[in-house]
Amino acid sequence: MGGWAQRPLDADSAAVADTVFYTVDSLGIKRDARGKIIPTKWVEPAKEKNYFLSGFAFGGDVVGLVMKAAGSTWSQFEVMGRLSLKEKVFPIFEFGVGTSTRTGYTTDNSFHTSAPYFRGGFDINCNKKRRSNRFMVGFRVGYSSFSYDYSNPDQEDPVWKVPAPVDMKDLSGSAVWGEAVLGFEAKIWSFIRIGWNGRYKFLFTKDHYEYGQPWYIPGYGITGNNCWGGTANIIFEFGRSMKKGR
Repeated sequence: MGGWAQRPLDADSAAVADTVFYTVDSLGIKRDARGKIIPTKWVEPAKEKNYFLSGFAFGGDVVGLVMKAAGSTWSQFEVMGRLSLKEKVFPIFEFGVGTSTRTGYTTDNSFHTSAPYFRGGFDINCNKKRRSNRFMVGFRVGYSSFSYDYSNPDQEDPVWKVPAPVDMKDLSGSAVWGEAVLGFEAKIWSFIRIGWNGRYKFLFTKDHYEYGQPWYIPGYGITGNNCWGGTANIIFEFGRSMKKGR
């Protein structure tokens, strides 16, 4: 059997000159590669601990801000917080506010909502070099309870064929959905990272007014049984996870 030991600069010094490989003979004496006895005062380098809770991080999404600045019919402001467990598993919580104001292209019907949403879930780092760039797979469960306005001045009564304008305010809606996540994360400088991800979203439950389905669900996207989304987060990470890669 053998191992590694640290060699001091001299017999009375605590400073380390280098690290050498040793073997143990039949008498239990440690010897270096040239057969010289290694003093018992030499110690083996301590192994780095792999802490269960190795760090935490918080950040925000910039995609929603870009969409808002570009005049999109819907956008969101979102922040996130997460823990790092052994730099492998990352429990995560996301909170945001989604807004939408839309008028039909061919009709004058309109839709408006602005409400908070929440997501919880986890990411798993698939890169074996845990403190390097990260390739993430994960899952989220999202929820939003919201109110919305819907109007259609051109609506016609289906029976009498006469104008029947609709103007409904503060209709109630809610939704629960899941998100399958695939992403990439890179270190920019010190404790600053940037992460991109794509998300496939699918509804679990949806509740709304019978005659006025919401066009947009905060945090989910345009109403449908499934849709695609994504985020680009600026992340500030602290703890052992921010140290130099290995």
